[in-house]
Amino acid sequence: MSTSVINDSMVLGSGPEGPANAISGQNEVDFAKCDCCGLTEECTLSYIETIRERYGGKWICGLCAEAVKDEIVRCQKLISPDEAVARHISFCSKFRAAGPPEDPTAHLIRAMRRVMMRGLESPKAPRSVPCSPTNKSRRLKLEGVGGVFARSESCMPSLTLVDASVYCGLDEGCE
Repeated sequence: MSTSVINDSMVLGSGPEGPANAISGQNEVDFAKCDCCGLTEECTLSYIETIRERYGGKWICGLCAEAVKDEIVRCQKLISPDEAVARHISFCSKFRAAGPPEDPTAHLIRAMRRVMMRGLESPKAPRSVPCSPTNKSRRLKLEGVGGVFARSESCMPSLTLVDASVYCGLDEGCE
């Protein structure tokens, strides 16, 4: 197996009519700085142009683009992508203006606490365990057998106090 080494002069070509000139025009790379978070990415000019067209002339990195999509989905009323970008830029500028926390460990603990509390407060979709009647009935319905049974509440909705002597026998010293 033989290998060949290609140096820069072979790739770039010697003159304006070189074969590499046509290729480099298509794949010319430039650095773009995100207008939200300030991250700098190395991208092709055509990709930079596409992103700027999508976000109204602003360069948005991939992570911020996902945050903008999430902002659109998360908002309860219908908002435009431009408004979502403006909200995300506002969030990022507030975050950067705050500066680093005095105690990073305590800050991380508070942030994780907020994440956990949000998770506990958010409404959850009812889940069923693998052996529950809901999943079995769904499987049976897929196989063409029977209907779906809904879950019901407990047949004993409340507990009542009962005299212990009834269960222990007659005067056997039950407490």
